[in-house]
Amino acid sequence: MSVFQRTDGRWVVKYKDKTGKTVQKTFKERMDAYVFDDELYQDSRDGSRLTVFEAVLLYIKNKRLSKSCIDQYKWLVCGAKESQKKAKQKVGYAECIANKYVDELTRRDLEQVRDCCRAGGGKNVSVNKWIRRLKAVFNYAVSEDLVKTNPWEKHRALEEEHGSWKGTREQLDKIYAASPAWLQWIILTVYALSIRPGKSEMCDLKWSAFDFQRGSVTVHMGKVNADKVVFPPAWYMTQALARFQAGGSDRDGWVCPAANGGHLYHPVSAWRDACRRAGEKMPMYGIRHVSASEMVAAGADVAAVAANLGHASSVTTLTYYVHALPQSQKSASAALAAPQKVQKGAENQLEIK
Repeated sequence: MSVFQRTDGRWVVKYKDKTGKTVQKTFKERMDAYVFDDELYQDSRDGSRLTVFEAVLLYIKNKRLSKSCIDQYKWLVCGAKESQKKAKQKVGYAECIANKYVDELTRRDLEQVRDCCRAGGGKNVSVNKWIRRLKAVFNYAVSEDLVKTNPWEKHRALEEEHGSWKGTREQLDKIYAASPAWLQWIILTVYALSIRPGKSEMCDLKWSAFDFQRGSVTVHMGKVNADKVVFPPAWYMTQALARFQAGGSDRDGWVCPAANGGHLYHPVSAWRDACRRAGEKMPMYGIRHVSASEMVAAGADVAAVAANLGHASSVTTLTYYVHALPQSQKSASAALAAPQKVQKGAENQLEIK
């Protein structure tokens, strides 16, 4: 067995064929080379100790994951794709432990991965995300009897600061007014569907997901590789139907196209420009938080709001997405009944100590 990288950046797997002759095969990416190598020597590795890299490899081969999720796992243990234009390669956060055995991992290894993530600019939210990805791999290895226990199972996640994700309806209204028409439609879509303003939910959303007769939209959530069914407000579906018909009723068309009508990748610059014109500072993800908070403030059931967001548990909705709004606080106070008047003479029965 021999896997190495050539000077031109390609990866080579050197092995013996059925006749015993030494041959080699080249690959553009490191992960592809190791996948091929793993398939050749899978039988000989049965019962042997498992490295982190091998555990990740088995996980992505045997679990039903989205392409973006698989790419993230590849980067996590292999780093960025080799490029001749960029001499410096971005190191994956778990490359430092990729060749270590899973059953030998310690708290020190966990902290090393965390430090790599912080060095890349990641905050606690991002750090916890990547550690959860590795924990999922280790749990899978345990379920398949490849290792006895998850070495990081007992280690708690870092405290996350979600405040930077928040926003208010007042902020959103100002940013919306300062946005161009094409961005306004994107804002309305994210708000009405309570979707994540990212690639799979916003950028890749097509008209085929809309059921205008039923009044629902089926959104694929790439983060968890699952679908959610949303019943947006009638005002949004009316505007959506008009845009759909104006565009020639193309079911494969993009719901949120870019300014030039093509496929949208992410309107980061346009959103920041709108925030600057409005004199507000709010992340685009805050639209989803405002959507959740507004629904709860209007009296919607928390479980229904959680379903709209695609959360498996309403606890997540209450903890991270629903924020106290002035109108909801007033409604809560209005629900308090006035205490009954004290009967005449009863005050004399009270003993003040």
